[in-house]
Amino acid sequence: MIDFLVGPQLLTPLAQKVTDVLVKICKDFKADVRQQLRDDINSYIGNFVNKFSKIKTFLYSDQRKDFYEVYFPLYLCHPAHRDKRILVPDNPDNLFAHNNYVTILGHAGCGKTMILRHLFLSACNKSAKIPLVVELRKLKDFDGSFADYISDKVFHFKITQNSNIAQRMLKSGEFIFLLDGYDEIAFAQKDKITHELEDFVDQYPDNYYFLTSRPGSGAETLERFDNLHVCGLTEKQVMAFIDKQFDTADEEDKELAAKIKVVLAESNNNPYIRYMSSPLLLSMFILTYNEHPELPRRKSSFYYNVFDTLHSKHDAKSKAGGYQHEKKSKLSQDDIKRVLEAFCFISYMQSTYEFSEEYLYGTLSKILKLLKIDCNAENLIYDLNVAVSLLVQDGTSYVFPHRSLQEYFAASYIANSREESKRKIYADNFVKSDRSEGTNFWELCEELDQSCFTQYFLIPKLNDFIRDLTELKDKSLDFSTNELLNYIALTGTEVFMSAEGRYLLVRRPIFYCNFMRYLKIKSLPTRKLVSSLKKEAKFISHFFENSRFHFDDKSSEIIDFYRKNGILDAAHEFVEMLRGLVKEKEESLEEMEKDSDALIGLI
Repeated sequence: MIDFLVGPQLLTPLAQKVTDVLVKICKDFKADVRQQLRDDINSYIGNFVNKFSKIKTFLYSDQRKDFYEVYFPLYLCHPAHRDKRILVPDNPDNLFAHNNYVTILGHAGCGKTMILRHLFLSACNKSAKIPLVVELRKLKDFDGSFADYISDKVFHFKITQNSNIAQRMLKSGEFIFLLDGYDEIAFAQKDKITHELEDFVDQYPDNYYFLTSRPGSGAETLERFDNLHVCGLTEKQVMAFIDKQFDTADEEDKELAAKIKVVLAESNNNPYIRYMSSPLLLSMFILTYNEHPELPRRKSSFYYNVFDTLHSKHDAKSKAGGYQHEKKSKLSQDDIKRVLEAFCFISYMQSTYEFSEEYLYGTLSKILKLLKIDCNAENLIYDLNVAVSLLVQDGTSYVFPHRSLQEYFAASYIANSREESKRKIYADNFVKSDRSEGTNFWELCEELDQSCFTQYFLIPKLNDFIRDLTELKDKSLDFSTNELLNYIALTGTEVFMSAEGRYLLVRRPIFYCNFMRYLKIKSLPTRKLVSSLKKEAKFISHFFENSRFHFDDKSSEIIDFYRKNGILDAAHEFVEMLRGLVKEKEESLEEMEKDSDALIGLI
């Protein structure tokens, strides 16, 4: 990694770049208009330069570190070629050598936002284009379209009331749009914002577009975009990551780093070791090591260790004299956890991941009253932000250091609820709302509440899936064809043919799509379809229109193609596999009940 300019040093080359672009595309504008545009763009970018040049992390929650002191370069790969890894480049322009539109996909804590920050900072100095960051979660409270947001926040309406000015700027193709957190768009707004984003890209195609998202949010289906996945850390990178975090540490902390590396090297038989490929979880383990030096076997235990360390032990470990931040709320650790569980459950179910002061104060006040906890909400907010560092202030709003912590506390709330409440939550909030849940949240729910999660969510939803798959919706077609077409509709499956002639299998972020991802089902009938398309590409090419396969085609020719290539059989086998899974889950539930009865019998 070469040296990068960060902080105020970036503003000089940035200002010159903006000036050059404005002279190029706005030379016929009045001087005062050009100056105002220059000031608006520089102000918008300068805000993110200041915000991204220094960073707080789990390991350094009490101080802002220079970004490149903690940034660790990661690898990307194409989903069809996972063995071919590319290092995130020093100049973002290299990412767009073949396509102006790139999506970066990765699970919680894999480093997507760190990659985006790096690309923004390096673009300020190295790119031929002007970088503009858009945090997509902030569109939730904006009254207007995506294009309106760009005009309002970047160029300001006082100049761009003349829409020709905004259009000329955007049509110039002189910008890189760094779009962070597609998965954080509120579920109710997802379709609207997606259409607006696609329209914006279609209208201004010569810019570069870089989008980050978790898998399963629907970002994979954006037609112009190439999908790249963030690769997990290899064993060698894990050790290098630890060295990087302790690069400027004293000798005592470097000894700590050596102990952590030994523990991880000896933990090959621990099923949780695979999670250390996540920079976030690895950082959490480093933070909690002094108090919890063993690698836990459950993800939920890991998150509790983080909370426990941040709440009562992190300051004592890291401050001279065993200093601990004063807790203004005077609440015990248990009470703070109870409030966090309730707050995270409410906010997560509302698809709210960034909290205004008004939202935070109002929601916490109601929770404290309902839980009959005598505490001032303002003091609790101070503790969560300063004393515990579980909420981070981001401008005038607050966020969790990572959404996975919000998911942990939300899952913990459900696990600690009355059984009747659980039944309602799993039946209504998990199913009827048709939320596109993250698999991390469901995994935490199953860990913390296996019996009720299996009884009230997994088994009923598997049975619903089987019922919906086997419904005879089109009586003119046989049973097997109905199963296949039902599967395609229920999972939002689409197949595209790329310009290079490759076939891409994508699924829209609807409930059953995420449900399959959670169940880690590999044998999918549509995988059989894609492999069959590769064999009969010439024969089948006329079933594509605008690169999209015609799933609504029910001609005898296409049905024969499905039958001949075993695709109908694969759909039926998928249903039978689900029936086997139901039986497996029912037997597991019976075993849990027997074990519980046996334990009670020991009394």
